[in-house]
Amino acid sequence: MKKILLFTLVALLATFFIDRVYSERNQAQLQQTVINEIKKTNQSKEEASILDFNELCDFRWDKVYVFGPETTRSEVNEKLGFTWSEAKAKGIGKDKKDNFIVFVENNQVTQYLKIPASYGTIVPKTSVANES
Repeated sequence: MKKILLFTLVALLATFFIDRVYSERNQAQLQQTVINEIKKTNQSKEEASILDFNELCDFRWDKVYVFGPETTRSEVNEKLGFTWSEAKAKGIGKDKKDNFIVFVENNQVTQYLKIPASYGTIVPKTSVANES
């Protein structure tokens, strides 16, 4: 019985770590995709980059929010309409050097991206939420 429990625990931990690594890799790839799209669409940093996240993202989400570097956690939670418990851990309201793109499905954050503010203003293309 102990061997079965130990095996189950090891399998669960392995699954957790594999999922975490896969998720971080996907997040890094999406971040690079967004940055490449910004570079492609925005020749001048004074102009906003209008991005179609429907085309850029291959995961499910209902809304996308773009928060500028000066946005506080309380402002993020207010705009989202719920408390994002991981906002502090992700650096929102702390690091004034990044834009945050937050994807929401069913009132839960499904994905987020940090994009350096040096890439300028990011605006989602039609039919999605935008907050800065």
